[in-house]
Amino acid sequence: MRLSNVDLRLLRVFKVVSECNGLANAQDALGINQPTISLHIANLERRLGVRLCERGPSGFSLTGAGKEVLQETNQLITFLDQSSRRLDEIGRPQMQRVRIGVIDCLATDNKNPLPKAIRATRARIGDLNIELGVYDFLECFVELRAGRIDLAILGLDAGNPDDITAKHLYDEVSGLFCSPDHVCATATDQKHLAKLLKENVISAGNFLIDPLGGELDVLLLEKNSEISQSPIEVSAHLVLAGSHVGLIPLHFASHWVKRDQMRHIGADTYRVISEIKLVRMKGQPSNKPVSILCQELLSAAGE
Repeated sequence: MRLSNVDLRLLRVFKVVSECNGLANAQDALGINQPTISLHIANLERRLGVRLCERGPSGFSLTGAGKEVLQETNQLITFLDQSSRRLDEIGRPQMQRVRIGVIDCLATDNKNPLPKAIRATRARIGDLNIELGVYDFLECFVELRAGRIDLAILGLDAGNPDDITAKHLYDEVSGLFCSPDHVCATATDQKHLAKLLKENVISAGNFLIDPLGGELDVLLLEKNSEISQSPIEVSAHLVLAGSHVGLIPLHFASHWVKRDQMRHIGADTYRVISEIKLVRMKGQPSNKPVSILCQELLSAAGE
């Protein structure tokens, strides 16, 4: 198979689950809950066409194929991480820099303090290099733990992994959207909408730690024939195409709502709040530019 970025993320999840000897034990290390981890493992098994592990009342264990996949995964990830560090060091002069990882589509949120914080930090430190990368939730943790980024801004609603510190910046609100010609846009009341939603396909962007939680699990996603975990922009494309209902941040969808290309449905019932936080690794070496940027982020967010 040709490995994609998604495949690499799934392999990293599988590696952590194997090292922690189970899905429940891997929750703190990954920063996501057990149902979401189980979904990632199932997706990897489907991609590879093999069963990787046995999980149930008898405990967790790798299958024969799982042991082979783990061996290949360890070799692959070790090679990639070592090569990445070497490439990062080649010809790079010593400079004052801050390396930042963010989840996608935060730029359209007026509450996002990052642009203001970068501007203020550059005013305080003239010779400063800012490296900014857009990652999904799991990638941010991978990059932080590998030392390739200094801080991340992401949604973190579950308990913090033991090796990170997280400080609240602001809340991002998401809701359900569909195209004007989608069947869900014709719902006459909440009961009717709930019925239609259970019969249609929902795309939930992977900025969410657990899109299956709370009311959505009971009322919406549990009986759907397909749940698509994808970047937010992919969900927007699917909504605009009329094929899916999308779970999308309100600020990101507002552009199309104003033009009546998307309809916000079930606004009072289907609502997800993601706590956007500043995340760093514990025990990081002292770094003045990083410290200043963190101060400016918290100041700009009003925390």
